[in-house]
Amino acid sequence: MNLHETEYGRRFFNSQLPNLIKALERIAENLSAPRQFLSADFVADPDFLHDLYYGDYEPSVFKTQSEHQKQLNHNASMAEELLRQKMGNSPEAMAAFEAYQLAAGECSSIVAEQAFESGYQTAVQMLVAGLIPPENKFASEAPLTVQELRKMDGEQVFCLDMNEEVRVVARKKGFIQVTNDKEIHRITGLTLYRHRPSWCQ
Repeated sequence: MNLHETEYGRRFFNSQLPNLIKALERIAENLSAPRQFLSADFVADPDFLHDLYYGDYEPSVFKTQSEHQKQLNHNASMAEELLRQKMGNSPEAMAAFEAYQLAAGECSSIVAEQAFESGYQTAVQMLVAGLIPPENKFASEAPLTVQELRKMDGEQVFCLDMNEEVRVVARKKGFIQVTNDKEIHRITGLTLYRHRPSWCQ
């Protein structure tokens, strides 16, 4: 008798082989999927770690200024000079203005520090999120092992070969079997899952 004429042969060719082909196709798709690398435009600062270790690192946003920033700084300086002229030589007015400048400068420093901290935390969160592997929706659909089935006496599982739900008959000793309430089969040669796999609908 040829293999395809036996019960196990029919199970293999009619059920297991098509599912095996689908699984291999999914593996091939994942292997051929393009991977993301760093942008070619990104250039790492060779002194970054050195400056960071010695406390000399300063974000590039504070090292260079755009033309717009330069214009805003110029406007602020002109407004300050005009205000000083309007106040004249009054010591009280000058003292009050300098106190205001000191308070405003401290507020600006705190805001800049918070912005830097927020940006750093966001960058770290992005890196950590990128390191976590994506959830594999097929991970919970792995075939059951003999050890797992031994602990599932009386529970319903899905038999891929029979394409139906079956009940596990597993004693502490002896063979593990499954039944559909009509027939009883040993698990040898059967592929069993906790639930019907999503790819086998």
